[in-house]
Amino acid sequence: METLIWVAVCFLSGSVPWAVLIGECFSKSDVREIGDGNPGAANAWKLGGWIPGFLSVVVEVGKSLVPVYIALQILGQPDGFVDQIGLAIILLAPVLGHAWSPFLKFRGGKALAVTWGSWISITGGMAFPVALIILGLIHILQKNHAITVTFCLVSFLIIFLPLNVQYYLIMFWVSNMVVVMYKHREEYSKGLIFRDWITGSNRRTD
Repeated sequence: METLIWVAVCFLSGSVPWAVLIGECFSKSDVREIGDGNPGAANAWKLGGWIPGFLSVVVEVGKSLVPVYIALQILGQPDGFVDQIGLAIILLAPVLGHAWSPFLKFRGGKALAVTWGSWISITGGMAFPVALIILGLIHILQKNHAITVTFCLVSFLIIFLPLNVQYYLIMFWVSNMVVVMYKHREEYSKGLIFRDWITGSNRRTD
């Protein structure tokens, strides 16, 4: 019962469309009307600038980080396989809440910030600098956001699983990857899009 309560709390927390609310507050416009139509922090940044954008990033990450962290502190490490499954669902709940928010008629966002929040919680904060480094490096090399995000999640498993070999981590990673890949499914068809400085397309020709 305690696990089910935390699943509900994390799902509801993740489902609150803070970026949409902040966009309306600062810009009096809907963030879903620009860019890729995603109700996330990136479009809040594009719509209103760095202040609402940065605020959106903080609260979108926090809406999974905070409830997941509190749940982990109260529940502790899982004892058996059933508890492992329960913890994996708790970690995934805010991701699902954002991806299919009942407040947006189940048309949510791509669940990147909430994914980051859950990973920050279960890694004791280590996922914060790791993601910044990996996302930054891959973004410098190529433009396809879906590829960048996927590479980051794969790196999370490679880096963090040896530090905490638990079934719940694997189950969460697999389900998290499925959600993120589904939400980015249209972008994968574009493949790798290398930066101009790699392809040399921006060089002057004689």
